[in-house]
Amino acid sequence: MDSRTLILPTILCFLFLSTTAAAISHSSDVSTCPMDFNHVLRIPWNSSNCHNFVSQGGTAENTNTPCCTTLLSLFAVALAQHLKETSLFLLPDVSAAQSCLRDFQSKLNSLPDLPNNLAASCFNPRRFVTGPNVCARVENISDWVAKLGRATAIDGNCRADLTNLTACDACVNAAFEVQSKLMEIDGKKSHSTQCFYFTVLYAAGIVNKAGLSVMAHCSVYSEFL
Repeated sequence: MDSRTLILPTILCFLFLSTTAAAISHSSDVSTCPMDFNHVLRIPWNSSNCHNFVSQGGTAENTNTPCCTTLLSLFAVALAQHLKETSLFLLPDVSAAQSCLRDFQSKLNSLPDLPNNLAASCFNPRRFVTGPNVCARVENISDWVAKLGRATAIDGNCRADLTNLTACDACVNAAFEVQSKLMEIDGKKSHSTQCFYFTVLYAAGIVNKAGLSVMAHCSVYSEFL
């Protein structure tokens, strides 16, 4: 199966969710999560993917399961808002990431029929910690602009009304184009997924201003919640 077919539902689902993210409460204490996860309870998402979750081992084995990919999109809603408010793509350190995963799990625990170990089963906290070796030495918006300029393919193709399938497809293709440029700069194939993740965060947190109803119709491939 074409890798784009696998990734497309994830990026579109994430963009759909991100448009309803709440404002972030900031804190200078890095042991406190600087993100708000109230959207977990407030917006619709497909929690049924996680009702019968059974861990396959560690986070590496679980990461591509339907439950964990759904939760990654849900977690990224807060990251996109964090990017918008702070210009930072990821969290400052492991302590902050651990705190955020605890907060995330706490919200999940408020929903019926969900196991109480989902966040720990799906995510290594280090996945969400900033650093120069994550993707092309990009840690914030200033780094992004320095590497890619102010007018990327995402800026040009992801502002449109994405209820139009042609516009939607153009936005997704733009994300792959920007990912490719980041990979040329980075040079490490192992960073491919994280570089794509950065393009999604940028598109959802910085570029697209569409409302929830617009994103919900972005693609016939997405199973919206």
